Amino acid sequence: IPTCIILAREIAVSALREWMAQRNQRDVVQVGIQGKIKTALTMIALTILLYVPASTPLQLSSTALMSSFRGGTDIASIMLHGGIGLLYLCAIVTVSSGSVYFRAAGSSFFPSTTRTTENNDEKNQE
Repeated sequence: IPTCIILAREIAVSALREWMAQRNQRDVVQVGIQGKIKTALTMIALTILLYVPASTPLQLSSTALMSSFRGGTDIASIMLHGGIGLLYLCAIVTVSSGSVYFRAAGSSFFPSTTRTTENNDEKNQE
């Protein structure tokens, strides 16, 4: 599930950046700090998961998880559960950072609504 979320966001943000570049508004969707944090977390999670042997069983019961944190299992199991947990954290940061890009480009999606809001704001200030 987190992998699908991350891939969908990457495709959507890449398409958004390309579309904004065609409209000469590339600066609106510049890379932000959240995107860099997301990339770093994803790389760390994938690196951890790549070190886990393929034969390591994935045990999702609460008893198995607690025993892995108490030292009842091997390091590979701890790395597997930690890597998957980090991947879910990456999915949360991914959604958050993706929403930043789409909010920044929102005025390009709905230009008349944005102008109306800006005009109302100007009238209220007078």
